Amino acid sequence: MTSARRRYAHNAYGRTADAFETVAWRPPVARRVDARPANDGYGAHHAEPSLKEMAEGLPAWFTIVVGGAVAALMGALLGGALQV
Repeated sequence: MTSARRRYAHNAYGRTADAFETVAWRPPVARRVDARPANDGYGAHHAEPSLKEMAEGLPAWFTIVVGGAVAALMGALLGGALQV
């Protein structure tokens, strides 16, 4: 360092800076990172009902109608397969 730069550093920082002197440095605070959870602003999460809970809400006639439709479809497929 030249003497002029050394004098400028002494006046600016209150001490003489040397070219081989380490500088006390702290990393900047990361202000762009939000530490809150991503879903912090939303309401409470409600779990979806299970298949058993959904089936309990169905009327009894629905089971009979769907069972009949499945039986008819299986009969048609099996009849078509046996026809060949």
